[in-house]
Amino acid sequence: MTTRHTSARPASSPGRRLRRVVAPVAAALPVAGLAVGSVLPAAASARPHAGGTINVGVIGPMTGPAAEIGTLMSAACQSGIYVVNKAGGVLGSKLSCDLVDDTGDPADAVPNVTRALATTSNLKMAVGLESNTAATTIPIVNNAQIPMFSTNGLVAFDKTTDQYFWRTTPADNQNGAAFAVWAVHEGYKRAAMVFQNNIGAQGNEPGVVQGIDHLGGKISINLTIPGDAASYSSVVERTIASHPQVVIVEADPQTAATFFSEYKQLNHGNVPPIVTGTDSLTPDYLSAMEKVLGKTYVTKDISLVGSHIQPGTLAYNTYKAALFSSPTVKNPSLVLGVGVISSIYDGIVAMSLAMDMARSTTGSVYNKDIVKVTSQSPGAVVVHTYARGLAELNAHKTIDYVGVEGQISFDKYHNSPGNFSASAFNADGSPRTLGTIAGSEVQKLLG
Repeated sequence: MTTRHTSARPASSPGRRLRRVVAPVAAALPVAGLAVGSVLPAAASARPHAGGTINVGVIGPMTGPAAEIGTLMSAACQSGIYVVNKAGGVLGSKLSCDLVDDTGDPADAVPNVTRALATTSNLKMAVGLESNTAATTIPIVNNAQIPMFSTNGLVAFDKTTDQYFWRTTPADNQNGAAFAVWAVHEGYKRAAMVFQNNIGAQGNEPGVVQGIDHLGGKISINLTIPGDAASYSSVVERTIASHPQVVIVEADPQTAATFFSEYKQLNHGNVPPIVTGTDSLTPDYLSAMEKVLGKTYVTKDISLVGSHIQPGTLAYNTYKAALFSSPTVKNPSLVLGVGVISSIYDGIVAMSLAMDMARSTTGSVYNKDIVKVTSQSPGAVVVHTYARGLAELNAHKTIDYVGVEGQISFDKYHNSPGNFSASAFNADGSPRTLGTIAGSEVQKLLG
């Protein structure tokens, strides 16, 4: 059973900025062929009991225009608690997902998150906390001393002092630089930039500019546009006049569809290739763009850039099996394709293992052990599942949890951005990988 904390206040129209990453979606494998984890080792009987259900706060837009993001977050949480509970839970207690609706609007997020923290018993970890509301929700959760894995991309959290904040996805400026790397890699050195005026989209702008400049390219025009306008003809004409080889864009489906529909009309049916973020790897975006540009264009000329994960690993297969096995996940293939969501899964596993290591569910106690269970160190046993990690901890071993996103390497600010990949839509809406971009290459561009 999940609990939902909502507000009666109407949701505004937030920017769709989850900071998503993507992995290829293969055909659904028989769940029986994928081992999610073994049963809890007998040695666990000696562990202290946590007492009661441990609630995981899933903080995101559960209602309103960005509710699709909340649905994805909830599914990732369900997969995380599935593997933990299958292995016996944490310190003898099962996990449950508690949905906290921030509506994508800071004005709603503050009272809703505050209420959830005050009224939800045993809320011991948090996930989600996406870009639209992160600046307001993260301090609240941090002050409550609840460890959290955030999907936000705000540059402000690159060097945060929030002790309970953890992030395994890149900041928006890093993602923007990855856009630039991919565009130049594809041979495009004259790029138009078109970003919707929301916090997530605008966060990419500095990285794109810096990246294109350092790679010897040129920004033909740099535009900020309002979301969901009836027409963009004037800015479309300016963009066409700048003669771009590629358009680097961040916009919601309706905004992007209107903009590029007019681009096609005003440019004799021609639209240059598009580079955008894996935020747009959704059925809504695919459908909207297909209607105005056609399936051939959408599957061949749109590149979606975001953080990279590696399919086929034990961690990935365990995550996939959990998504297909959890009865509350309604569209596991879609969730699997939106890879930043896997950071929620990895976060739940890592925080659970940290609780086991600390032998405590108290945030101020187990928070320091998050980095201990995810770090490369001499003699550490590399584990890819919660069950294996728990068994090794019970055997008094040091562990290094390497999850769906690969090796986690937290810096002193609790950030571990990783590498990047570029993907494209298949005809059925699933993604395919086009190539990878080393995180070190992106970091060099940003200095």
